[in-house]
Amino acid sequence: MTGADALARIRAVYADRLGEARRRRAAGATLVGYFLNAVPVELILAAGLDPIRLVGDPARRSPLTERYLEEYFDGEVQSLFGAAMEGDFADMSLLVIPRTAETYLQLYYFLKEIPKWELQASVPPLHLFDLLQTPHWTVAQYDLGRMRALAARLEEIGGARIDEAALRTAIATCNRLRSLLGQASTLWQGDAPSLSGVDALAVIAAASVLHPDEAVPALEALVADPPPVRRDDRPRVLLKGSPQSDPRVTALIEEAGARVVAHDHVAGDTTYDTLVSEGGDPWEALVHHYQLGIPGLRAYPQRAQDQRFLALVERSRAEVVIFFHDQYDDTLGWEYPDQKKLLDARGIPSLFLKQQPYLDPPVAEQHAAVAGFLATLQKVPA
Repeated sequence: MTGADALARIRAVYADRLGEARRRRAAGATLVGYFLNAVPVELILAAGLDPIRLVGDPARRSPLTERYLEEYFDGEVQSLFGAAMEGDFADMSLLVIPRTAETYLQLYYFLKEIPKWELQASVPPLHLFDLLQTPHWTVAQYDLGRMRALAARLEEIGGARIDEAALRTAIATCNRLRSLLGQASTLWQGDAPSLSGVDALAVIAAASVLHPDEAVPALEALVADPPPVRRDDRPRVLLKGSPQSDPRVTALIEEAGARVVAHDHVAGDTTYDTLVSEGGDPWEALVHHYQLGIPGLRAYPQRAQDQRFLALVERSRAEVVIFFHDQYDDTLGWEYPDQKKLLDARGIPSLFLKQQPYLDPPVAEQHAAVAGFLATLQKVPA
């Protein structure tokens, strides 16, 4: 496989995750779908199942969404609910929903109850995974219990017991993917980039959309045989905030005259920068990683999240940070003032795009805001 072949495959599955799911299901795979980054994929693999991360589609609407969901639900959650109502997830043998925010808990409740009211709804079997991300021993014991419960559910579906050997193998496989993403990140963070910020999102997503048996060789090929480098002197932007599960905002920023070199959200660069320990008890290692080693909306203390943010700013050599928060965000906005102060202290300018609609966004206004902000940077004397 050439690097060009790998990139073409990565772009294709990023653009059509559901098509990829249908292809694998037709080939006989037992699919387990999940949302966001807080589901231990290692358990799914150790059970002999095929994981695929699912996201919303702003173009996918269902009349049932307005009938059942309140207006304040996150736009992507509304989209996910609509997709489930239209049967988009029917190929899943199990759909794992992490309780990373209140709206995802409510999404689980709605999907659990909706078949009683909409008999035609093809909602797959559901599992709520409640991960807590605070640094306490009692929390670790709780998270271990939730992982054991998820493992038992997966074993029922896969028919394979998750023993230590299988779990160690799965951890090593996922660590290989994380390491390859770290190597690939130089292709969009380097001084002479090979990939745009839009392609960066696709490459990062490849590790959670493609099965590892295909994702590993694809990423290896891309790293070994990258696209040609190109000169790019545009301002280096780090995009931070709400999950960017599609390329719209990144593309808008790049069209406005900047270059997105890093993403700090639950579909971005901080999702692969920490490996799961491969020594000691694999269950304890997995709990420690998901409790403390991944970005999350409910992760505490915030200081650790901010340190990870600043480390990404330095690693990517970002010159500008653009904060992008969804319309009904009730979490990230609390942290913004302190994060802006951290940037101000380092002389890094930032732009805050708050309360941005996921559905029907004001694209022209967003573009004007970004372009206007970038124009002010060029007027500042060196």
